[in-house]
Amino acid sequence: MDPGEFDKRISLIRLDQTGRDGAGAPISQRVQVARPWAKVSYPGGKEFLAGDGTDTQQRVVFRIYAREVDVSMLIHFAGRDHDIQDVRPFDDVTEIHTVAQAPGAK
Repeated sequence: MDPGEFDKRISLIRLDQTGRDGAGAPISQRVQVARPWAKVSYPGGKEFLAGDGTDTQQRVVFRIYAREVDVSMLIHFAGRDHDIQDVRPFDDVTEIHTVAQAPGAK
């Protein structure tokens, strides 16, 4: 891996439960775990009809130097949250496969 390719700053976010509301539903707080540099690639996406119109999903793959990452975390990048679908070791880096709602999606 060329270190120069790791040119995008991302935030790894963990949702910590901080208590419960009056109805007993959990209250979560966003905690930034790390802000590593990442290589970002876009392998594709899909557009489909939903009940209220057309929805768009974008797949994004982030490569970062090895860190503790799991599917319960989120990645915040380019103003959007990305749900982590899969975490794979790849050579000397960690490859994180995510799905994000594209801008303008309903």
